[in-house]
Amino acid sequence: MSHIKLHLAFSLIIPLSATSSADEIILVNGDILQGTQTEITDTHIIWNTDNFGALSIAIDQVLTVSGVPLSNTPAEVDQALSEEMALADIKGFFGESFVGSTAVFGNISSGNDERNEWGIDTEISWLNDDLRHRSILSYESKSADDSEAAVKYLLSHSVDWFFKDTWFWSNKGSIGANDNRSIDSAYTIGSNVGNQFWDTDQGSLLAETGLVWISETFLDGSKDDRMTVSWSSDYSKLLFEQVRLSHSHQLLVAIEDTDNSQFLADIGFDFPLIDNLFTKISLEWAYDNQPVVGVEKIDRKLNLGVNYSW
Repeated sequence: MSHIKLHLAFSLIIPLSATSSADEIILVNGDILQGTQTEITDTHIIWNTDNFGALSIAIDQVLTVSGVPLSNTPAEVDQALSEEMALADIKGFFGESFVGSTAVFGNISSGNDERNEWGIDTEISWLNDDLRHRSILSYESKSADDSEAAVKYLLSHSVDWFFKDTWFWSNKGSIGANDNRSIDSAYTIGSNVGNQFWDTDQGSLLAETGLVWISETFLDGSKDDRMTVSWSSDYSKLLFEQVRLSHSHQLLVAIEDTDNSQFLADIGFDFPLIDNLFTKISLEWAYDNQPVVGVEKIDRKLNLGVNYSW
């Protein structure tokens, strides 16, 4: 493989649920005090407030501290509060919302069939005022017997400006490669107009269309640079018992040669395991009307793995 190998380090991101940047203590009688904790013992909490200064509050009069129940030991409360503050700092950096998912899948076999296949897909998004950021990181490696691993990767980032209600203007760039389709490197940059029809815990739907410039270099040294018209959509729906359906697709048609087109689609289901951990099964389908010599027009892939969402 002649393209530069991409070495990626992945880290697990803890889900963010806190929305407040200030600490607060809720008492058994319903009173709420804003401030900071300076000390905690087996019997009292020292709570520093702007209006009343430092207060010594009996533990049995406290319901929660920054959402942490005081049924825990003082050490556990200290640790939980530190984690809450760290998460609040991260959330403050990313903005009003920070959500995403990481899916891992693989297949390793030995004996008569020596095979090693694995992959990871990470998607995150966050909102700062009227700007939404969406990032995708995908990496796959496949090898059989003693052959060199075939690599496929994609790194993309888009910025959506919500200029009116649910309407947004999106600008996106990506870099990738796909050994199985003889693509040594691929770069895209595009600008779209879209609509976020809805986005709730129960599901979401967005659609966008615009222009995308594509530059591909193949393993045989040939190149294909083209301006395309793009149409894409992304849909998810919570069905029952926390089972989630997801679907996305994208159509790209070259302006100067309409026979040069690509269509990408996937559909998947997430089945709950524990907390934010899911079993994920998905089907990917890719169509290229004008692939390079020796490459099939259609690719299909069935994935089974584990997905962590936050």
